[in-house]
Amino acid sequence: MNTTRIIKKISYTNYKQLVTQYKQKISVSHHALDHLSDAQREINNEEELISVLTEEKPVGAGIQRNGNYAAFFRRKWGFLRLIFSVSDSRLEIITFINLETMPNLAGLKNGK
Repeated sequence: MNTTRIIKKISYTNYKQLVTQYKQKISVSHHALDHLSDAQREINNEEELISVLTEEKPVGAGIQRNGNYAAFFRRKWGFLRLIFSVSDSRLEIITFINLETMPNLAGLKNGK
């Protein structure tokens, strides 16, 4: 079973409300940067990932089967997928993935 599959689309309004609610309580997990070289860390650092999440408008967002959220941001080379979790106390960016394409969210039901 693919736990990272998007099962529910969330609207931009709901995404923005969620990010705004936790804006002062966002962290980046160590896992998100572990697989990067030193040169890549200069480009994809904690501040940059948080800025993407809080300042850019995703082209799509949804909830994965495992309960985590995924937001997709357009880039020249394709898409950046940021995966994050939300708890009572904080929003944590778990990891990110560079993709050539993004999943089709059009057929999914809208969720919170």
